[in-house]
Amino acid sequence: MSNKRSEKLKKIGEKIFSGINQIGERFDSEDPLIVVPYSGYAGKNNIFLKGRVLEDERIFSDPSDHKIRNIINNIKRFETDEIPFAKIRITCQQQSFICETDQEGYFVLDSPWNAPQTDQSWLPLEVELLAPTRVDGSTIKAAGEVYILPNTATFGIITDMDDTVLQTHVSSLFKLRMLYNTFFKNAHERLPIEGIIDLLQAFSKGMDGQRQNPVFYLSHSPWNIYDLLKKFITIQQLPKGPLLLRDFGIRPSGSYKDHKTISITKILKTYPHLPFVLLGDAAEHDADFYIDIAKKFPNRIKAIYIRQVRNNKNARRIKQLIEQNTDVNAVLVQSSKEISEHAILNKLIQNLGETDEV
Repeated sequence: MSNKRSEKLKKIGEKIFSGINQIGERFDSEDPLIVVPYSGYAGKNNIFLKGRVLEDERIFSDPSDHKIRNIINNIKRFETDEIPFAKIRITCQQQSFICETDQEGYFVLDSPWNAPQTDQSWLPLEVELLAPTRVDGSTIKAAGEVYILPNTATFGIITDMDDTVLQTHVSSLFKLRMLYNTFFKNAHERLPIEGIIDLLQAFSKGMDGQRQNPVFYLSHSPWNIYDLLKKFITIQQLPKGPLLLRDFGIRPSGSYKDHKTISITKILKTYPHLPFVLLGDAAEHDADFYIDIAKKFPNRIKAIYIRQVRNNKNARRIKQLIEQNTDVNAVLVQSSKEISEHAILNKLIQNLGETDEV
């Protein structure tokens, strides 16, 4: 993307979110505080959880929501009143951890822990706001959960969300279709990529149809729309898995640019003996991130699938990149069917036409 076009997009983004702030002020009030834990994950020796402390904007959604309600809800998601320097206690499996929120209200638990012996894939946890407290001195609590790897897993799946699982239209002109989907549609109206639901379910079940392979969802979308994306995963009956987004900001820098690489690296280190399959698209730089990861972690990446969104300059560049890295099992595809066929040949999933009945 040229610098001129990049600057134009930045100006458009700044105008949009300036408008959001102005409209958001009309909905602002003395809202009660809430703690929002995002889905976490844990290995044998480490637990990771992120969340946020905010004023409750009272977002209500329904399948029949009108466009105006969708706009209001999405404005509220971005016009947040975060609580910095709040003190948090997280308790899971009788183990407690203390965290503090940063200036944007985020707290991060990234700590050693003793993983329990359990058959559960998801462990409940409690997040308690120790300070500030209510006027009456009572604390605010929220229920969360953390994923733990079951013994039946043989490999994991890390998939991009945007235009890989969810129709986002990131590559649309000036990202207008992406902005329309973000602000005018709710979780019930958003559409999945064709064939992706059956495909991810097949990956999760594995070659014999009996596995419980984990699925991690990764996106450059901000945490502000976490609830919407989580509900979309539930509505579409996609495999339940941790959803990893990014901190919000108009101008990408540092952690934004490295978000996917940092997130994937952390997952691989949390489960050091588990190989992974990576899914992404050719709209941006998924192929670059994934191939780089495969080289840094030899023998850990079973396959990389990059969905071609358009036959444009970037897609042709990615095709050449894949051809230049023959030591990495990366494939440029145009459909979920192509991924399925390749995965069957590589003994990653069961033939979707077969059953596990004897």
